[in-house]
Amino acid sequence: MKQRDPYDPLRIEAIYGGMQGIYWAGACAMTAFTAVYLGWQGFSDAQIGYTASLIYFATITLSLALSSFSDKHPQLPLRRLMTTLFLIAFFAAAVLHFVKLPILLMVAAYTLGCCTDNCLGSLTSALMMQYLNGGIPVRYGWPRGVGSIVYAIVAFVLGILMDTYSPGVLMPVFLLMDVLAICVLWCMPKPPQPKAPPRRENGEKDSYFAMLRRNPTLVLLLLACIISGMGSCPVSTYRIRLVERLGGSASQMGLMVFLDAGIELPMMILSARLLRKVKVETLLCVSFLASAIKVLLLNLAGSMTVLYLATLMNFFSFGIYGFASVLFANAIVAPNEAVRSQSLLSLCYTSGLGGILGNLLSGALIDRMGLTNLLFLDFGLCVVGAAIMLWCRNTYQRQKQKETAAG
Repeated sequence: MKQRDPYDPLRIEAIYGGMQGIYWAGACAMTAFTAVYLGWQGFSDAQIGYTASLIYFATITLSLALSSFSDKHPQLPLRRLMTTLFLIAFFAAAVLHFVKLPILLMVAAYTLGCCTDNCLGSLTSALMMQYLNGGIPVRYGWPRGVGSIVYAIVAFVLGILMDTYSPGVLMPVFLLMDVLAICVLWCMPKPPQPKAPPRRENGEKDSYFAMLRRNPTLVLLLLACIISGMGSCPVSTYRIRLVERLGGSASQMGLMVFLDAGIELPMMILSARLLRKVKVETLLCVSFLASAIKVLLLNLAGSMTVLYLATLMNFFSFGIYGFASVLFANAIVAPNEAVRSQSLLSLCYTSGLGGILGNLLSGALIDRMGLTNLLFLDFGLCVVGAAIMLWCRNTYQRQKQKETAAG
């Protein structure tokens, strides 16, 4: 009998799609209902905003350290590092569910669980990029889309369960998904080693600072993510307030999250065909502009029906961003910088620095300005982010033209 090739691209994609689905199901339970869960625990809106900022700050600190360590020690399997994070998140969620904590310890445990889970998002992307950089022609789009649709379905179900029971159901769901994610992760074959990148002629240290200094395209991409993330993040943090001001409940918020995440799948399935016709940097410009339009439409919605329709703009915003940003960040750096580029990418958008600044801003201003005025400010930030992404696109295309002319 012919032995199955462990590096068959379709097999890797299928296992990776399963891991994405399970990971995002757990992430949904841990982070999608932050305002609902913390509100149930007695947090005020301002405290929720500050806690979310703390989560993103911790995510940045941890992820930068982990990604730098991983790139400098390629002999350490990425799967082992990811398993450690899964176990830490499991411990934090178990403490939250089984132990009655005072508010400060609750903030600490919730921050630990969320930041380790957030770090896993960039590492799952980096894992797939290792196969690509190793010469295996795997597709990233549709397996990532599995994560989106599972996230959507789980969000819808959790919304119903929270209305029926309480937000206390969230942590048990996360604990189950965390264990399953570890099992599926270890079903993936060990990624092949990429070709060694050329040494720097000037002996430049392979640090984050040096990496950014020699790559203006990456700097602009990250800046665009920070500004756009500042504008987009409060919509997610205070999604329940958008629903409540129109008379909705947690189950209707669950439906909103279902639409928000589920609409990403069709775009991600189309990603390979779309990338053959449109350059990835141009797609990112469309994505950032769509994020601005989405924030504006959500703010202007006068009924739940309109709110649901505005949510569908995610087809063009994160539906594109989810695959285009990962591929673009991988394309503009050397293979030995792949893990760090993915970490920097995730740490500058809504789950990173953009989220920190956005939640700090919203936590400080929501009680003074009200939700409507705050979201108009967020719309302006998203427009600025889209403009910077256009600048990034033009910079990258000029750089490519110079390289082509020199070659």
